[in-house]
Amino acid sequence: MSRREVRDFVTVTRDDLGATLDEIEHRVSPKELSKQAIHWVSTSYDRNPGRWLLGIALGAVASVAAILWAVTSDD
Repeated sequence: MSRREVRDFVTVTRDDLGATLDEIEHRVSPKELSKQAIHWVSTSYDRNPGRWLLGIALGAVASVAAILWAVTSDD
C-alpha cells in the first residue's frame, strides 16, 4: 500500500468510527432513553392496563402502610 492509500484508508475509517460513535451517543442519550421508556410503558399499559392499575394500587397501599408504621412506631 502506498502512503496515499493508507492515508485514504485511515480517513475513511476515522469517518466511519465517528459516525458510529455519534449513533451510539444518540441511542444512549437520556432524551432517547426516556422516549423509549415512555413508549414501552405506554404500549405495555395499552396491552394490559389491569396489571398496571394493580401495581399502582399496591404501591400506594405499601406507601401508606410504611408512613403509618413510621408515624406510629415507638422508636
